[in-house]
Amino acid sequence: MAASVRRRRKRRPARIVQIVAATLGIFIVVGAGLLAASVVIDDVRIDADRATATALVTDVSPRRAAISFTTETGQHVRPPEGVFYPTGLAEGQRIQVDYRRANPSLVRVSGRSWTVAAWPIASVVILGGGPCLLAYLGAGRVLRRSGAGGRSGERSGADSHDEAHEDTHGTRDVNPGRQDVT
Repeated sequence: MAASVRRRRKRRPARIVQIVAATLGIFIVVGAGLLAASVVIDDVRIDADRATATALVTDVSPRRAAISFTTETGQHVRPPEGVFYPTGLAEGQRIQVDYRRANPSLVRVSGRSWTVAAWPIASVVILGGGPCLLAYLGAGRVLRRSGAGGRSGERSGADSHDEAHEDTHGTRDVNPGRQDVT
């Protein structure tokens, strides 16, 4: 009894690691999936009601590029979120952008689509989900070594039944139910 309690206590950290790793991994994969879905949806919305304009890149940071442009109706727009797919843009550069007529703040660099975001999203899954998967599998290995599979390291009924039919020389009786008659 005390041995099984000690085994359970030793396995608890590994189970916690598995739970945390699985939870984080699920959040990373679901988050990446939602992000991928949102960029596809935004592109579909732009394509359904597309207009094109020349924009001025006013500021570039590692995560976004701020732009300003004038719509075909003469409205001056400076999208608060910047432009989608800003890779390779420089401050002061003039670029062609596609925007949604009904919502000019929804804007992307012309010629680019959601596929530009595929690699960054995949890298989030790989760099974030990879360590989670390794932690989960590593904790599973620890659990298997500690006898977490089955009955806390106890032998199954079939194994204990077979042991009862071993003779003193360590050989097994092939037919344990048959009695030898001499």
